[in-house]
Amino acid sequence: MNVELAEGQELPAALHTLNQGAYLTKMYDKIYKALTPEAKCLWFLCRKFFFTWNVAEKDGESCQWNAFGRCYHHRMYMGRLFMLCIDDYDTSFTRARMPRALEVYIEWSTYIDRTPKGLWGWGHNDVAHLGFKTSGFVDPTRLTFPTCPAVAELEASQPPWEKHMMVTDVSMKGYRTFILTPVGTVMAGFNAQRYVGPVDRAIRNHFHPVAVPPGFVPDHIMQGSRVAILSMGDRQMISGSNWDGRLGLGHENWVTGFVDLPFRVDRVMSEWFFNIFLSGRQLLFAGMVLKHIAKSGLLPGFNQRDICLTPTPLRFPERVKGFFISRQELIWVTEGKTHYCKHHEEPIILPFEATSFCKGSFCNPAGQWFEASHGSGEVAEMKECEAPARSYLHTIVTVDVDAWTPGAE
Repeated sequence: MNVELAEGQELPAALHTLNQGAYLTKMYDKIYKALTPEAKCLWFLCRKFFFTWNVAEKDGESCQWNAFGRCYHHRMYMGRLFMLCIDDYDTSFTRARMPRALEVYIEWSTYIDRTPKGLWGWGHNDVAHLGFKTSGFVDPTRLTFPTCPAVAELEASQPPWEKHMMVTDVSMKGYRTFILTPVGTVMAGFNAQRYVGPVDRAIRNHFHPVAVPPGFVPDHIMQGSRVAILSMGDRQMISGSNWDGRLGLGHENWVTGFVDLPFRVDRVMSEWFFNIFLSGRQLLFAGMVLKHIAKSGLLPGFNQRDICLTPTPLRFPERVKGFFISRQELIWVTEGKTHYCKHHEEPIILPFEATSFCKGSFCNPAGQWFEASHGSGEVAEMKECEAPARSYLHTIVTVDVDAWTPGAE
C-alpha cells in the first residue's frame, strides 16, 4: 500500500505483500459482467486486494470478441497478457505463452503482439494473414519472415531483447496484414498478389515484400476495404481493387503492385463499390455511384450506377464537420444539424450535430440518444430513446471540409 519501510525492515514472503496486479487473473477467473448481482459481492480478502483490483481495472487493457459461437476475451496489465477462450465451458483466464507485450494490434478476431523478442500472432487466420496457413483459432505463434530476407536479416541483427525495434508500424484490415520496417514493408493475407505481385503457390501464404519501386521505404500506411496507401514523406503510392475505378486513377484496369497517387490523401473511407478520399479540405469520390449517393445531390451530373473514374469532390453547400458513408447510408454534419440519406428512404435533416448512430437512432453531443422518423417536411421528428449496445454503434468521422464554390475544382 505504498507505506515506506523502516530501516532494516523487510516484508515477509506472503500473498498479501505481492506487488499490485500480480494476482489479478488468479482472482478474476470469471468474466465480471457475466456474473449475477449477488455474485458480484466483494470476494476480496482485504482492502489491499480491493485496491489491486481497482488499479488493474483502471490501468489495464481488455478486449472482447464474440462471433460464430465462440467467445474470446483478454486482459493485459503491465505487458502481461491473460486470455480467456471459452471452449468446453472453461471460463478461466490463462497467461499467454509469449514474451511481455509492448503493443497489441487488433483487427476483428486476429491479434499481433509486438514484444522485445519479436512479433507474435494469434486468433483466426483462415486467409493466412499471420504469414502461415492454418484453420480455426491459432494459439500465440512467433511470426517469421522466410521469404523476406532483408527483414529476416534485420531482425536477426537486433539484440535478443530489442527485436521490437525492427517494426515501425503494423496495419491489419480486411484479412490483410502489412508490417512496416526500416528496410521495407511486407504483407500477407487476402488477395496478396495485388500488393506483392506474382508469388509461387508453394510459398504464397508467407509474408512477402510489397511491390514498390527501389528505394521507396514507407513510413506510414492507410488501409480501407480492398485498398492500401503507403507514404514515404510526401510521396504516396496506392494499390488494391480497382473495379469501377475506385482507386481514383482514371481507369478500371487491374492494378498489381503499388502505383503513384496523382493526388494527396489524408484519410481513406472505403466500401465495396467506391472509395472516399479526404484530401486537404475536400472529400473526393471514386467508383460506382449508389442510389443514396445520387439522391444526396453531392455529385451533380452522376446518376445511380454511374462510374466515376476521376476523383471528384463532393459538393457540400456549407462547411462540413462530420462525415460517414456506407453501402446503405450517407451522413454529413454541418453547423447545428445533421443530413441523413438512406438507400430506400427520402433524405432527412436532424436538428442537432450527431456524433454517432445506430439503425435510425442518433447521439447528440451531450450523449443523449434519439430515434429519428420522417416528419411533415425535411426536418425529422425526434424521440428520446435508450443508448444501443456499443458493438452496434457507428462513429461519425470528424472532418473539416469546405463548402463547394464554383470553379474550386
